[in-house]
Amino acid sequence: MTKRKILVVGSANIDLVTRVSRIPKPGETLIGSSFQTVCGGKGANQAMAAARLGASVSFLGCVGEDGFAGQQRASLGAAGVNLDYLKVDRDQPTGTAVIEVSDAGENSIVVVPGANFSLGPDDIYARRGAFEAADVVLLQLEVPVETVEAALDLARECGVLSILDIGSDQTITPAALGKASVISPNRSEAEHLTGKAIQTHADVLEAAHILLGYGAGHVVMKLGSEGSRYVGPASDQHADAFTVSVIDTTAAGDAFTAALGVGWDPADPGGVLRFANAVGALATTRAGAQPSLPERDAVSALLAENPSNASCD
Repeated sequence: MTKRKILVVGSANIDLVTRVSRIPKPGETLIGSSFQTVCGGKGANQAMAAARLGASVSFLGCVGEDGFAGQQRASLGAAGVNLDYLKVDRDQPTGTAVIEVSDAGENSIVVVPGANFSLGPDDIYARRGAFEAADVVLLQLEVPVETVEAALDLARECGVLSILDIGSDQTITPAALGKASVISPNRSEAEHLTGKAIQTHADVLEAAHILLGYGAGHVVMKLGSEGSRYVGPASDQHADAFTVSVIDTTAAGDAFTAALGVGWDPADPGGVLRFANAVGALATTRAGAQPSLPERDAVSALLAENPSNASCD
């Protein structure tokens, strides 16, 4: 797979992570077994993941002027991510996410955007050169929707592939979704976007075709333990998930999306799915968001160990 120049437009958070025996019910109090502050945020996670996979990565986002911002800068900088486009808002704190992780590896997340919502359309248009220099732009909905739409517009103007990972419950119009080259939701996000319950493979295909009808060129559905599915104008392919020992699923979707950007090849969607599935699977085998993101060698080893884990129509 060719090394890519990737621009990530999105959020940078500090995750406040508590380990619990199970996700609590409404009104219930549980005793947690541990607490950590870990660098996260879907944008920063994807930037880190893409860099660890060997891409040349720049990050366009916003942080506060606080200790959490310094922690995030150090983490991304150590991975080689270019931070020349990182904005600072002195009036807002760096974004945070309160995360509960169960012993089964499932999670519950509440995001407090903070400075992430200070990233506006003007900040996007001021960085046109960054878009022109990129091969791929990765986006998520943890910054204002109008900012995401501006980035999609600019990516299209510059002839750059854009991959939109939904990643929140913000409302985005079908017209805005249609500006993305690739839309990549998980099952619940696809249900939210299409208004359709997704239980079977036929439901997955129907939802994907609804999203294609908005104008996007490709849809990649993240299906968890069922793997992933690509649906495009002339192709439909599924790839099985890899079997691993799951510890924490927090950044698995971000790892998957970063892998799409690093390995995107519309001529071989099955191979792209298999690569992204491997990256996402490995991200579940370690605790924490950015600490869990795998290096390229580990991904290559998992692929080599599972030659029969091939994509299928």
